[in-house]
Order: sequence, then structure tokens, then C-alpha cells
Amino acid sequence: MTFNVTFGYKRNELIFNNFELNIPEGKITILCGHNGAGKTTLLKTLAKILPSNLPDCDSWYVPAERGLIYHFSLMEHLDMMSKKAMLNTAGLVKDAFDIFEAEEFSKKKISSLSTGQNMMASFVVAFASDKKVLFLDEPFGCLDPKNADNLMHLLKKAAQSGITILATSHDLFMTAETADHLVYIKKGKIVYETDMNSDITVTDLTEKYKELC
Repeated sequence: MTFNVTFGYKRNELIFNNFELNIPEGKITILCGHNGAGKTTLLKTLAKILPSNLPDCDSWYVPAERGLIYHFSLMEHLDMMSKKAMLNTAGLVKDAFDIFEAEEFSKKKISSLSTGQNMMASFVVAFASDKKVLFLDEPFGCLDPKNADNLMHLLKKAAQSGITILATSHDLFMTAETADHLVYIKKGKIVYETDMNSDITVTDLTEKYKELC
């Protein structure tokens, strides 16, 4: 899956200019870079939340926090999507609902949830969307270690089912554990890109990050 992105908030100040990004389908790609590198802007552009001439890739975007409607509950979101029945059948939605223990907060308004619970609810809704591509902004950032690990396993299962995932992350440990493909960006350009394997360690990623980002 290839994207060619040109975008700037001002016409004469482009953040990305003919920026080409290749994402392996059915895999987890993680995008890393310093604060202000444009990671969130890139995700929003690919997801067509920001103005873009890119084709629709049947995607769902999960922001870094507070991505659902505040005065609705998780169950009401699923009901509006006509996806509540998914909780009674095998699949990613039920797996996410169960592993995040979402029953405890599923009927509470999103506005009353903690940031971590909000993120977990957002992932349940994302899986319920049945989209082929998921764009996730800092998915591990608000989660405790247990639920970050739970999410890692869910993302791997999603990729195995054919869903393509592009996520941003500052957590190089979770990146090393989760990513099939890795991209570092700086000033609107790719400065490092690799397929991940067991020989690449967190130390390797850290040193490369210090060197290039």
C-alpha cells in the first residue's frame, strides 16, 4: 500500500512534499520521530481527516486520546454502529472487550472514563468498524503495562486476519515487540526504514533514533 503525500497547514509551508510511504498490507507498521515531526499530521492526512487528494483506503483513525463521543457510552457506540451483536460471537471485538475487561465501564459515559479506559473503548470501536486499515496515534501511550501488552497481542491478531495497521509511538520497547515494519521520520522525510526481526533490539532502535532523529 503506497501513499504519496503533499500537505501543509499553510500553502507556502509544506510539512510533507511528495512524501512517499509504503505500508506492507496485513502487517503492523510503526512510525517514530521526535515531537513535531509530523506523525499525527501524517496519520490524519492518510485518514482524510485533514484535506487530501489521496484515495479512500477504507480506514479508521484512533487519536491519541478522547476519540469517542463524550456523552455516549461504549455500548451506545456499538449500538449506533449496529455492532453490539459482535460481543456474542468470536472475533476481534469480543476479544478486545473481554481482554480489556470493558464490561466494567461499557455502560458509563465516555466523559466519565479515565484516559486509559477511553483508549480501550476506542480500540473496541475501531475493531467493530470492520475497516481494512487502522491508523493509531500513540496507542500505547495511555495504557498501563498490562493493557499495553494486551493491545500488542490484539494488534498482532488483527494483522494476522488481514488488517493493515499504521501506528505512531514513542515507546521503543513496545515498538520492538509489536512492529513488523518500522519507519523513522524527521522534517517530513523518511530517515530510516526497516523490516523488523528478532535480531533488532531496543538498544539498536534507541541508538538509531539518537543518530537520525
